[in-house]
Amino acid sequence: MSMNMRIGFIGVGGIAQDHIRVLKQIENTEIVSVFDLNKEQAQKAAEATGAEVMESANQVLDKQRIDLVFICTPQFARGDLEVTAARRGIPFFVEKPVGIDMEVVRKKEQIIRETGIVHAVGYVLRYMDTVQTAKRYLQGRPAHLIQGFRLGTSHPSKWWRQLDMSGGHLVDTVTHQVDMIRYLAGEFREVRAQFGRVSFDQTDPESTIYDAGAISFSMNSGTIGSLTESCVSPFYSGSDIKFFGHDFFVHLSGNGSNLTIIDNEQHIVETNKLDPGYEQCRTLIEAIRSGSQASILCSYTDALRTLEVTLAANQSAI
Repeated sequence: MSMNMRIGFIGVGGIAQDHIRVLKQIENTEIVSVFDLNKEQAQKAAEATGAEVMESANQVLDKQRIDLVFICTPQFARGDLEVTAARRGIPFFVEKPVGIDMEVVRKKEQIIRETGIVHAVGYVLRYMDTVQTAKRYLQGRPAHLIQGFRLGTSHPSKWWRQLDMSGGHLVDTVTHQVDMIRYLAGEFREVRAQFGRVSFDQTDPESTIYDAGAISFSMNSGTIGSLTESCVSPFYSGSDIKFFGHDFFVHLSGNGSNLTIIDNEQHIVETNKLDPGYEQCRTLIEAIRSGSQASILCSYTDALRTLEVTLAANQSAI
């Protein structure tokens, strides 16, 4: 591996731009290759980074040219990019969710795991110091009830409003809240959901995703909980997860940015001080240089389990 971490990008849309912003702040990193089906977008990214525009995703995945690849294509358009990178010995970062078909994702996960390649999945909220504080506090403290919500507006792309391409708001976006619940409280045992289309039936009848959802669940610990979500909430947006115990209360709001912990001995209020995107990229680069996956907070295997919960919720409503 070269002294400089040479990085390729497949997909340079909105979320990729945030990764590029962060990587520019990390020493000894260089973006050398970019590809996007939108050639104008690819050219802009190349001009901003000094990278070369490649003719295909496969051309980016050249082990002689790059030390790391960021795969930021939509979940329906990813093909076998992660597997190709892993088999070629190229460490990779892939955005969440890791897919929309569990059978496909399980096959990929097995191959990726067997290659032993260092990699990460973009569940960036795990890297907030508030989330890490909550994780330490909740260790050995099972909640009896978890309540969560995420409300906001829709992704601008047309593909996002098709269930067979995005998986819907829950699979694509509220996946962060599902993942945070898993990360802090353990594995889900059962999930049930109801979804509605009251607004989309009027405003966007060609879409196939839901505009609101109500999910109930139980966990292996015995904890029960609920999660509500909507992508048609223009006048109020936010996210919130509350953990209720017989002798504690933990509250993460603002997508994890704000933390409150209350028990018989303390009342703690904290605000996240880290740039989680920076921490996510820095951790991955250091892991690649050390050759160890240990410091990565979300692997493909872990991300698969989060996807499993959200797709099971979708399936339960059919």
